[in-house]
Amino acid sequence: MKTNFYLIDAMAFAFRAFHAISANLTDRQNRPTNAVYGFTRILLKILREHDPEYIAVVFDSPEKNFREALYPEYKATRVKAPPELIEQIPRMYEVVKALNLPFLCVPGVEADDVIGTLARSASASGQDVVIVSGDKDLLQLVDDRVRMFDPGKSDEKAWWGPEEVRARFGVSPEFVQDALALIGDTADNVPGVRQVGEVKAAKLLSQYQTLEKVYANLDDIKGKLREYLEADREQAFFARQLVTIKTDVSLETDVAAYA
Repeated sequence: MKTNFYLIDAMAFAFRAFHAISANLTDRQNRPTNAVYGFTRILLKILREHDPEYIAVVFDSPEKNFREALYPEYKATRVKAPPELIEQIPRMYEVVKALNLPFLCVPGVEADDVIGTLARSASASGQDVVIVSGDKDLLQLVDDRVRMFDPGKSDEKAWWGPEEVRARFGVSPEFVQDALALIGDTADNVPGVRQVGEVKAAKLLSQYQTLEKVYANLDDIKGKLREYLEADREQAFFARQLVTIKTDVSLETDVAAYA
């Protein structure tokens, strides 16, 4: 069995294609097709240049997910997807099925959680995994067998392994959620610790490694940073709960199902 399992973060590329292609592309029914066209090009590029032995194309489910139930403000500040994009998503499903590619859309969770479950299972069974995305949240899944690839970046910046993750966040990938908890995420409306960005979070975690150890050593942290950490302790731990990707979604994890 070849070890070559590609997990495609479909919605990331649907949005990217929609905003990147401004041309007024339509089909014979005058329906917009710019996102479908761009999305299809990305898929074909992956198939042609990487020739994955196994692949899954993963979409977000339109139903509410568990994070929204836990925190109704989750992603509440995001600008809603334009209707011109929304109406193209079902046709992206059709493209995936026409290419005879495995398609996943699991209610109650996000695409990240489906990708996380498949990546963890495949890695544990000795498969090499490539997550095709530009989403920093997915970097918590990187390990010796799991890498992230962003086809929109230049070659030297396109691939993320453990060393690249450590260089960015100051910790190994398994602690990326601790970094994201400190930083927060304005795009997803996830609260973090005030005045803590990637640089400060990396400095704290390179010294203390985990969120628990940061708070266990507050007495050693001086000035305003300590005040902010102390004041925002509860929301930092809550943020970690929100940004941690599930790896136990109920779905088929046998890589042979994704040939």
